[in-house]
Amino acid sequence: MATSDPRDATLQILRSATEPIDAGAVADLLGVHLTTARFHLNNLIKTGDVTTTALPSASVGRPRLGYLAAATAPTGELLSLLLGQLGATAGAREQRAAEAGHLWAAQHPAPPPPTPVPDPVTVVADALAGLGFQVRSTTSAFGSHELQICSCPLKELGADYPEIAHGVARGAIEEALAAASATLGSQYAVTVRPDLSGGNCEITVRLAEHARRDRAHPATR
Repeated sequence: MATSDPRDATLQILRSATEPIDAGAVADLLGVHLTTARFHLNNLIKTGDVTTTALPSASVGRPRLGYLAAATAPTGELLSLLLGQLGATAGAREQRAAEAGHLWAAQHPAPPPPTPVPDPVTVVADALAGLGFQVRSTTSAFGSHELQICSCPLKELGADYPEIAHGVARGAIEEALAAASATLGSQYAVTVRPDLSGGNCEITVRLAEHARRDRAHPATR
């Protein structure tokens, strides 16, 4: 078999079968005793991965039990198609995702900060932790802040559409800053970009004061 895990091997056999098969056939294909095959099959039934059906029998008495893999919903494929409908461009999809990020963070509010204008890094780190992110590191210099975070809660979303993962994270952070302090919400611009050194799971969040960002990127006339 392609896998050494008996449970996975059993499920693989049933998924490859074109019709329900009995425990004896599963045992032969696994190369195990019939009792062992039934043990794995019963565990898969309990988890909902396998269903049973009565098989035709040539003899009178209790019908043979056939096993087949349960049908799986096309969740991953459907999710990818749905995400693609958020916008025709990456920028449009990121903006729609940011709106969703605002709503997500609003449903998981952090406790009120102890001061009227709390530390923005603490606010963001606490909010991200509450949403399931891991903050790897933080750096601050000249009024700007960077956080390297693991985007594991959004890893599946970001596999095909990284801009959606970035948008959700940005929106959640913007919501957290605004909820903590109106001053913070208006003071900082949030940008999210992939952290190439950390693989697909890592993203970098940058908080830059609006005035500093405007000086760094003056408007063209």
